[in-house]
Amino acid sequence: MKTKTILLTVLLTVFSVLFTTNSFAQSTVVYSSNSSKRIGNFSIDIKGKGDFKIEYEGDIVLSDDDKDIVSISRGGFIEIKKSSFGKKRRVVIEAESGTLKKRYFVGWSEKSYEPEGKAWLAEILPEIIRNTTIGAEARVKRFYNRGGANAVLKEIERLESDYVSSAYFSYLMDYNLNASELTRVVEIAGNQIDSDYYLAQLLQKNQRAFLGNSQTLSAYIKATRNIQSDYYMSQVLNKAVKNDEISDDQLGDLLQISKNIQSDYYLSQVLGKILDSRELNKSNMEKIMSLSNSISSDYYKSQVLKKALKKNNLSNKNYKTFISSIDDVGSDYYSSSIIEDLLKKDLDNASLTQLLDLINKNVGSDYYASSLYKKLAKKKLSEDQLIKVLDSLSNVNSSSYLSSALIAFAPNVKNASQRVKDAYMRRAKSINSDLYFGRAMKAIY
Repeated sequence: MKTKTILLTVLLTVFSVLFTTNSFAQSTVVYSSNSSKRIGNFSIDIKGKGDFKIEYEGDIVLSDDDKDIVSISRGGFIEIKKSSFGKKRRVVIEAESGTLKKRYFVGWSEKSYEPEGKAWLAEILPEIIRNTTIGAEARVKRFYNRGGANAVLKEIERLESDYVSSAYFSYLMDYNLNASELTRVVEIAGNQIDSDYYLAQLLQKNQRAFLGNSQTLSAYIKATRNIQSDYYMSQVLNKAVKNDEISDDQLGDLLQISKNIQSDYYLSQVLGKILDSRELNKSNMEKIMSLSNSISSDYYKSQVLKKALKKNNLSNKNYKTFISSIDDVGSDYYSSSIIEDLLKKDLDNASLTQLLDLINKNVGSDYYASSLYKKLAKKKLSEDQLIKVLDSLSNVNSSSYLSSALIAFAPNVKNASQRVKDAYMRRAKSINSDLYFGRAMKAIY
């Protein structure tokens, strides 16, 4: 008995959740993947009208007042059913030999379609079509012919489903809209569509039109900021940056949207694609460098910084921001991987000083520090630079790693002046192990 009581309680809880969350009111529309015909089979709960089950196939054309169905493509049909307090009603309309066959049922009995069936359809149809895509394309055409884009947009604002709204926007975008109309489309879409998926889909599909001028771009940026999902926002931005027609100023505006991306992965993906696909002016490079500072993950931050480092137009300001970004990388591994890329560039005295400061400040591991010094030993350095490098080795405490780093410089020291040899000797004397000290000294004699 106790088990039955628990089971009953669980079932009641489940049904309570289902009903309070309107789970039975969800609408699902499926389009055939192998036919040009439209096919739908779904349930919909219309406030004040009840729960309907609708099945249809084919292109459906509605009357101008949306209260009747005047045409269905060949072989098509629509069936609308409603059950309420034990009473069932059903309308079936089929396309037969160029005409429509309309039937009305109450319970299991067929009744005369006129006037009861026609009146019932006229009552329920306007709300049904605003919650589905039935006749959507023809309705958009009708409203557009009557009052242009504004008439369509007014009707869209009456729609409740994001899916349906996005379909109406899509049909509207097939028309040749001017900048003012496009701006209104983006503004209303940003406010009307709550679903990140459908809003991102609309923005991506029509980017060329929406990014065509500063007026629409401003609305586009505002609408994109309404997307809560980092994934969908990154999808919109990734496609936008591939557009060759976007100017540097427009790209700079789009970069501002990236500030809303919380995920390190998606932000690094967006910034990385920009660095890979575009030549950047100093202003936009600075924005990317600043945005990289907000990436917490050492891995993703290093990926962005390494791509930025490959650019040839880093200004002094860009470089300073770059250096400050490295300071935030806590991992010796990732810090050294970035610094390793810096080693591939030509080193003047100033850049060498910066490089050595980076190693000493950001690489705490003797292993990674000595690895960097070994790579530095392969560079062509002047005697003054060589002395500066040997002096900076004071930050390597391990006798083993200090010895191996000194040995890497030994071939250059052998052929250098006494000043360089003295610098080498000073550093070698700080080795605590006789074994490793002997190896370091043997390397230069």
